[in-house]
Amino acid sequence: MAEQPFDEYHPMEEIEGAPPAETPEEIRQRHLRETLSLNKYLYRQTQQMEYMLLGAADLQALLEVLLVNLPRHFGFAAAELWLYDPEQVLAGLMADPERYGPALQLHKDVFAMQELYDLEPAVELIDAADTRMFEILKSSRGVEQALLIPLQDGGRVIGSFHCGIGEPSFALDEAELDHVAHLGSVVSLCFRNAVSRQQISRLTMIDPLTQISNLRGFQKDIARELARARRADQPVSVLLLDIDEYDDLYQSYGEVTGQFLIKKISERISSDLRTSDYLARLDGARLAVLVPGSGEVLTSEIAERIRSDIEHFAVDDGRGANLQVTVSIGYATWEPQQFPAIDMGQLARQIENTATKALESARKMGGNRCQVNRLTTLMV
Repeated sequence: MAEQPFDEYHPMEEIEGAPPAETPEEIRQRHLRETLSLNKYLYRQTQQMEYMLLGAADLQALLEVLLVNLPRHFGFAAAELWLYDPEQVLAGLMADPERYGPALQLHKDVFAMQELYDLEPAVELIDAADTRMFEILKSSRGVEQALLIPLQDGGRVIGSFHCGIGEPSFALDEAELDHVAHLGSVVSLCFRNAVSRQQISRLTMIDPLTQISNLRGFQKDIARELARARRADQPVSVLLLDIDEYDDLYQSYGEVTGQFLIKKISERISSDLRTSDYLARLDGARLAVLVPGSGEVLTSEIAERIRSDIEHFAVDDGRGANLQVTVSIGYATWEPQQFPAIDMGQLARQIENTATKALESARKMGGNRCQVNRLTTLMV
């Protein structure tokens, strides 16, 4: 007698003691329950990530969620973010973009991102056979597939988020793709809001007279640069400057001329600095210069160059007269290896206090001079 083919739904006989076979309707219901259970799990996972994204306080926190937390949350092998930044607005708002290396790329041209998608950008899952795999996640190993998630604002591509997947057989159904697309919309919204908030916040860190950083902006700059210096094991120096006898000049020439002088001196000092240096107006006629990557010797040269330049700089008061002033400069340098620190806020205050004492010393010695003061306490 010929052997009958096995039929999942119509077995020839039941094995004694085995559970009763499922009917086609029972199998359909079980598959439906499993699908619903999986969809609920994906929904919860997506919802949790959405809360994390919406809770990011600023652009830096948002980058941390996307490039560190999200791949861990979903089990991706890698994550990469491309952002369209033609005027380097984002670069200026990000506290520490170098932290993420090649995982974060700012593009001046949107063409590279447009090349990844069709005319109507949508979420795509691509594999090693797709030529686009040669353009993304170049620094990541063990990536077999990738999710391409377009970031858009008003129909305009503003970025592209790439998630590397280590499984060659990974697949997404339509419902799962919808979850990913929704997440992409949330990311786009979060970027737009974070940039708007930080641009508004940045206005509160700018001195309206000189258009350089104010005290609040300087404190944020020094906190960022100290953290970066500790990671890179590079020195950081702070210079504090006072315009000598400014109070007498203010009394003689008035407020308008006094403020005009501060503005012109700030512009002149700014022209003496490197692009990596930061200039701020802390209060009245006191300015500060933050010099990343500069040890004491180089900082002394920078300070002397500024002092000499201002000494020979004549400011036209707008009424045919030239004003000539001098500045006193006090500075201090932090070397991470020599003075290791954990509390970066305390370190910032100590550097500022040390530089302030140097400035006071320079003024007591008659002004128009540079004075150094060294950190003497080992910070732990």
